[in-house]
Amino acid sequence: MKNSNIHKVLICTITALLFCGFGWSVLYVRHFVNNAMEAQGHVVRLVRSDSKKGYVFKPVVAFQAIDGTNVEFTSSMGTSPPHYEVGESVVVYYDAKDPHSAMLNDWISLWGGPAILAVITAVFSFITYMIYFRVSLKSPRKRRKTIRPSGSGSG
Repeated sequence: MKNSNIHKVLICTITALLFCGFGWSVLYVRHFVNNAMEAQGHVVRLVRSDSKKGYVFKPVVAFQAIDGTNVEFTSSMGTSPPHYEVGESVVVYYDAKDPHSAMLNDWISLWGGPAILAVITAVFSFITYMIYFRVSLKSPRKRRKTIRPSGSGSG
């Protein structure tokens, strides 16, 4: 197999896997939200985590599950500056079987992951299209007309 064909297969495979990951993440969030219990919680503290650009702050949220269990969890999404304040009231989605498996009811917590995958998938899809179909961003070359000598003689 030629080297360029290996690159085509590799980029197509990566793009297909990204599409699958994006689809799975959307379905997971939809399934989680549709089957989750909803509770009123409050931010009890902010946890500071290192990131490449400094620090992000993740809210630690406490709520009471339907069975009366007091639950405290740290959101997986952090922001800088903090999106929440200590004491702020928030809506929480959680799995009744595993109340520690919880998410805040805000766009970034629910749809941030799928949105990032959507952007990456779109970029790889564009690259795949450009490579696979050999689309050139340059202006097309004009064909030169060749002049053929006409036959000589009287016919």
